[in-house]
Amino acid sequence: MPGISQVRQSAFLLNHKTNYSIQIQLNHVLVPVTAAAIVESGLKTLLIVGEGRRLKVFDNESHQVICILQIFQSQVVHGVQCQWDAKRGHLVCLVWGGRAITVLHLKFDTSDFCVVSLTEELLTDDWISDACFLTNARISTGDPSSLPQAIFLTSHNILYTLLSESSPPSQDPGKLSCKLIAAGPTSVLYSANVVVLANGEAFIAAGTVFGEVLVWSSNLAADHNDSGGSKSASLLHTFRGHEGSVFGVTIAATPSTVDHGLSSCVVASCSDDRTIRMWDLSCAAGSSTRASIKTGFRSQPMATEIDSEHCVASIMGHLSRIWSLRFLSYSNEAVRWISFGEDSTAQTWQLVRKLARGTSTSTKKPPSYEIQHDESYAYHVGKDIWAAAVDLQDPVCLILTGGADGRAVSYNIPNADVQRWTADITLLQEETVKRGPVSCGASTDDLSQRLSPAERAFSAIQGRWHLHRVLESAIPTYPSGSFTGTATLTQRLPTNEDYDAEYLYVEEGELITRHGLVMRGSRRYAYRLQKAARAITAWFVKTDVVSSVDYLFHQVEFGDFPCQIPKDESFPVDSMSTAKGYHLCVNDDYVAEYEFQYEGTALSQWNLKYKVKGPKKDYTASAHYTRTSKVDNLLAENMNTVEEGDLAHGRKRDIGMDTLKNYCWIGCSEVITTTARGYIFLGTLDRNNTTGSLRAPADVTGATKPKTFSWCLVDRIPELHSYSIAVSISNHTVIVGAANGSLYCYQRSSQEIRIFPKLARKISGLFAGELESSKETHRNVAAIACCVGDATAYYFSFITKDAKLKDVSNFVKLTLPPNFIVTSVCFTAVEDLLILGSRSGAVCFYDRSLFHSTGPIPACCVIQQIHVDDAVTTIKTVPKDDSEIIGNFLLTAGRDGKFALHRVHTRREEGQYTIKLERLHTTVPPFGPNIEGACFDSENQDLLLWGFRSTDFVVWNETKRIEVMKVPCGGAHRSWAYLPSNDGQNGGVFIWTKAANCNVQAQSKASHRVLQPGGHGREIKAMAICPLKMKFGSDYGHLVATGAEDTMIRISFATGNKVDSSQAMRCLGVISKHNTGIQQLQWSSDGRFLFSAAGLEEFYVWRIQRVPCLGIGFVCNSQCPKVTESSDLRIMSFDVQTVLGDVKMQHDKCVVSIAYSNSTVRLWSLDASTSGQGFKLLSFGTYTSCCLTQIKLFQLGLKPYLLTAGTDGYIAFWPVRTLQEQVESRFNLPEHHSGPSAESFDSDLNWNCRYRIHQSSIKCLTFHYLPDGGVIIATGGDDNAVAFTHISCNTGSPNLPICSTLLLTRAHASTVTGIQCFNSRLGTDGSDGRTLWNFATVGNDQWLKSWILTIDSRKRGAAGLSVCKGTRSYSSVADGSCMQITPEGYGETRRVMVAGIGVETWNVTDV
Repeated sequence: MPGISQVRQSAFLLNHKTNYSIQIQLNHVLVPVTAAAIVESGLKTLLIVGEGRRLKVFDNESHQVICILQIFQSQVVHGVQCQWDAKRGHLVCLVWGGRAITVLHLKFDTSDFCVVSLTEELLTDDWISDACFLTNARISTGDPSSLPQAIFLTSHNILYTLLSESSPPSQDPGKLSCKLIAAGPTSVLYSANVVVLANGEAFIAAGTVFGEVLVWSSNLAADHNDSGGSKSASLLHTFRGHEGSVFGVTIAATPSTVDHGLSSCVVASCSDDRTIRMWDLSCAAGSSTRASIKTGFRSQPMATEIDSEHCVASIMGHLSRIWSLRFLSYSNEAVRWISFGEDSTAQTWQLVRKLARGTSTSTKKPPSYEIQHDESYAYHVGKDIWAAAVDLQDPVCLILTGGADGRAVSYNIPNADVQRWTADITLLQEETVKRGPVSCGASTDDLSQRLSPAERAFSAIQGRWHLHRVLESAIPTYPSGSFTGTATLTQRLPTNEDYDAEYLYVEEGELITRHGLVMRGSRRYAYRLQKAARAITAWFVKTDVVSSVDYLFHQVEFGDFPCQIPKDESFPVDSMSTAKGYHLCVNDDYVAEYEFQYEGTALSQWNLKYKVKGPKKDYTASAHYTRTSKVDNLLAENMNTVEEGDLAHGRKRDIGMDTLKNYCWIGCSEVITTTARGYIFLGTLDRNNTTGSLRAPADVTGATKPKTFSWCLVDRIPELHSYSIAVSISNHTVIVGAANGSLYCYQRSSQEIRIFPKLARKISGLFAGELESSKETHRNVAAIACCVGDATAYYFSFITKDAKLKDVSNFVKLTLPPNFIVTSVCFTAVEDLLILGSRSGAVCFYDRSLFHSTGPIPACCVIQQIHVDDAVTTIKTVPKDDSEIIGNFLLTAGRDGKFALHRVHTRREEGQYTIKLERLHTTVPPFGPNIEGACFDSENQDLLLWGFRSTDFVVWNETKRIEVMKVPCGGAHRSWAYLPSNDGQNGGVFIWTKAANCNVQAQSKASHRVLQPGGHGREIKAMAICPLKMKFGSDYGHLVATGAEDTMIRISFATGNKVDSSQAMRCLGVISKHNTGIQQLQWSSDGRFLFSAAGLEEFYVWRIQRVPCLGIGFVCNSQCPKVTESSDLRIMSFDVQTVLGDVKMQHDKCVVSIAYSNSTVRLWSLDASTSGQGFKLLSFGTYTSCCLTQIKLFQLGLKPYLLTAGTDGYIAFWPVRTLQEQVESRFNLPEHHSGPSAESFDSDLNWNCRYRIHQSSIKCLTFHYLPDGGVIIATGGDDNAVAFTHISCNTGSPNLPICSTLLLTRAHASTVTGIQCFNSRLGTDGSDGRTLWNFATVGNDQWLKSWILTIDSRKRGAAGLSVCKGTRSYSSVADGSCMQITPEGYGETRRVMVAGIGVETWNVTDV
């Protein structure tokens, strides 16, 4: 090829030598966690985590790393089992990965762990699936010099014993060897679980590629047989039913038999088909023979036709594939386990016996079971929980998980730091109740005796129930089966004034017919109570939105009727009432039979049976209702009682209609609540007497259940009937507003209610807070009240003394801007401003120095579109930190799902304020879109955000990027209140109303503990290092931006001072604007801008700057215009260069060259100083049909070029006009010119020459300028080759550069994906014309290699290029996609960073 010469690697490497060498040492690793274990030592609980080739040992109490050990040379750790040797005081770890296995002994010291011995890794012939220690089992090896250590199972179902020549501790750890024990049924395994029983029997459960679960055993203590020295294997069971590969199996063994019919041992399995199945290992179950089957799942019968009797129960589990599971408990009380899936969640389940209806308890029919879902734990991001360990510590289970995001998390089930309360409250007549504690339960029995059966049943039936209905049809055309779901009776206002109360009955669930057909179903009715007639009626409802009442279904007539429904003996019954109803539907008779079973005064369960008879119908439907709430209801019993005063005076009042309206915390353990009937209650939590919400129902129900939430009646105010609104001040005062404009103030210290001036209209908003002042030393409090239809906000300020609220010191009317509905208020110290947020996304400012005047105060400034058109829910001042950032800052959050940080610029001229908000940071937390509140923790200044994600209340720590609290409350449309603990522990207390019941959850710490923070949950595809060095706290380092397939950009602070600590690469922020995987990232030369590119033609410019508390802030400054209507192109590569002659970047002008996936190249000018569309198209061109993969803008001599590389292995040169001239002509275009057109540029961007370097696609490219004016280009390709190309000017043909290439054909064993130059230096004497260049490469073979390139300027062409090998190190980063080098600084160690599935940092030093 003209102008290019190539030299093969083999001929060169044999003849070249150099005395210069470098050393590469591993500094930091963040890769997926692939192994986990928990072990109890003599003094503490240790958490073992395997990542890459290493093990990390954490202290469970302090969550700190105790030691880090490299186990394998070039193999990832896949599994670890640990045991504590109490005699020697050693921690013994059995570690395996791939074909390698080894044994590690650690000795515990008061200061640290020290390695006693690490045996040389043993490479087996096959992949190791599982292994376990030989603790007490005896095994005969036939060799007295070898000591059995463990047994392990390979992926071809062969069992080996692991032997050691000597027993630690000793100076020589001894070599490991293995010996065949037995071979199980021939198969290829995806998973296995090996246990050794006390009698010396190895018990194996193996999951195969084709959906089988094989259970077999081998007696380890038995003598060898004569054939090959192996022991015999017994196939016990072959279970089939999964319709996908079995990814996880686990054995649960217990010495006693479970009393409800299960054997003493079961196996649980999970599969590619997303199901979890439980298999019984009793003698009658399973098959001990294994018939030959065809490979593939389509050739097998459906799962419902296979082993249906042997499968105890099954359920569809996660939203994606399930990788593994572990048992939490297996006993007479409960069978519970936890599963881990590809959806990065852990979920707990329990096996329960189905309630058989219509059968006698003496029937010999085997019991049936079902699997119920308990809880979900989403503490990882992205995909896959690869590692998990469980430690059963009565009464809690310690869980340790590690995911593909590199995060290691531990938590308890149930969590002792999370408390949920139950309590009792009785609303009594105000004439008979004095202020003070209300006696809960004293009058409940008396009232229940005075109620009619209809009133009693109607009062108790409200709420949510678990529903199980059995359909028995005598006509084959009408289905028979079972319906399982939930039924909810929700209170609503009576739609007919003749009735005193009304419920909307809604049931939803799943019907499974006897033929296996599954159907979703739902139905709705209305139940009405008529107190005068003491009758309940059931009504059909319409299908409209509000479920309007249609016509009568039947009347529920109570009487002493015989009950035909079998009783459930597991529920205690103290009293019972029965009722009947009848309905004629054309020719069909409907007979309804009710049975209400009471436990004390509470309705424990109730039954409803329909008998339907007609010409085409003949069936019965027997339904059984039980309570379902996992969170204890605070007001389940007594909120549904009738007031004694109403009964005595014969007043017509609703029964069970009083509900809690507002909650206001006045401390971490006290809350003020108002009710619909005008009551004000003080609730107090007893944190020393709690009930765990995750215990079995038998543990938390019953007459002896402790009452840990006490209520005290404060007062009853008639004006608060039906409507009230409340707000708390400084955790000691509550202000309550009424519909008639009245304002009331309750103070905890004096326990009295004061009356404030009455406003003219209904109070629609109340806001209060401490009144900060930049001029005053004391702190007062203030409140703002807003009224319906009033364009005025009313401002109150109060003087406080000794935590007591004195008289109103100031009362001011504030004139609101047009259509301004207040949703948030900030009493700030920023220039004594009062800031109001609106429902339409605007904020307005008031000058507090004018509040002494008597007239209405107008807003001094209004700023629109702070959160687009959505409500501003929170405005907070940002506290000062140690970053020495000057200025005043505000944080705002809104219902657009975003929060933002603003710098406040104020200027006062002639008594007038000019206010400007400069947005420094905006992002979307991983919940929403409802962000309801925020605060900065006073202890550590962490930013906490809270709001709602679907039906969950979520508290998010933005500083640490972790979810600290999640409560399944039902969603945002309810009364609730949250109080953060502000003690640096991420605790808080949350109270809410759900289904007319009040619930409380408090936690002293975060819901889980992050042992090591992770990174991306998907493969990293792009990485860029900021060229400027920064300081955070006492550490110096660089900002590193990484982009992945999860569409996220993470900006981290990387420092070399903290090796492998959580601070070595600390995440400062996450950008989530892109819609596809990130393709490339690049920083500007001054570090103020970050450029990102992805699919769908997305190219964004981000302004990066320091902000207080969060570290850095980022906002999207510009977006490159789309070039196609469909926007379906992917940006393959881009390059950003400062405009020549504008070295200081005074106007932020630069040139952006972009290569698109349709082989087009575009050159854009960018003025980054202007927000919005700062792009203008300069020129464009088209390459061949091959896709471009790389693009660079460089200068050869005085001539600028675009350099591109593509999938054809060529590099191409595109001459470009003088950039300064071209850019200046474009920046001087008229203002109205914003898009490309034929008049604004010349489409003359064409490549004039190209040269082939690689056989196929060029995956990576970097270039550097040489002292002689030439350019050296280093490339890596799909052909596993690395090439160094010298480019020089051609004096004869200026437009045809001269290229000379040195090609290393087998540089890596697979695709070369990253190449960078990390050092250059002169030759031996500095005058021989030679320069040495150090390059690093990485490939998909997971090897990091260094190369020393020598360029001799005295020789022409490829003869002047020579290279020798440097170091070679194994990288734990799989699918490495990019590599970057930290900028060189004086006296600073250069670092190589490799990214792919994880990130690694390597220190580079000269030797």
